[in-house]
Amino acid sequence: MARGIDISEIDWVLQYDPPSTASSFVHRCGRTARIGNEGNALLFLLETESAYVDFIKRNQKVELRQMERELNEETIDECLQCMRRMQQRDRLMFDKANRAFVSYVQAYNKHECNLILQLKDIDLGKLAMGFGLLRMPKMPELKGKNLSSFIGPEIDVNTIPYVHKQRELCRIKRLNEYQSTGVWTNNQKKCKQNRVESWSETKKKKLERREKRNIARRI
Repeated sequence: MARGIDISEIDWVLQYDPPSTASSFVHRCGRTARIGNEGNALLFLLETESAYVDFIKRNQKVELRQMERELNEETIDECLQCMRRMQQRDRLMFDKANRAFVSYVQAYNKHECNLILQLKDIDLGKLAMGFGLLRMPKMPELKGKNLSSFIGPEIDVNTIPYVHKQRELCRIKRLNEYQSTGVWTNNQKKCKQNRVESWSETKKKKLERREKRNIARRI
């Protein structure tokens, strides 16, 4: 979505993280203020990422102006509790929150601007709070890191159910097997019918079926 597309009436572009390349920053901003219209672009940065402002100025000749805004602790806590309630209602949201955090940490760790954007400078506990996590996931990037700023709720995450009934039955079966054997089994084949295919997979299968029909007609 950073380039090659024009959507009318977009007057704000919000960039949650510093783009991996300076040119991507400009192309993202270019989705607003199209064809003579006015627009705004906002980039969220941590204090440890302030060097990125000078990087953009030198590389793209773009001046960034700091937006002053007071933090409302009450509003922040409301957002956190809202995200956590969503995860406790449906385990699918719990899974997505954890995958989003893991993906973000791994991408940040491989950022092209790793000289000024370094994972060691981020408070990973607070970052996890920002993602509304119920618990810290296990991943190599967190090993040996100070995670004391993460405060999770007192909850057994194994009790969080999937709203999707078939998915939940599959999970309960795996959980029961784990509790009896101490080993997590992989029931992906048995639960394959519950997996939602991606758009690319669906299109690929559709093209394969069409090709088979064309071959059958020629024969």
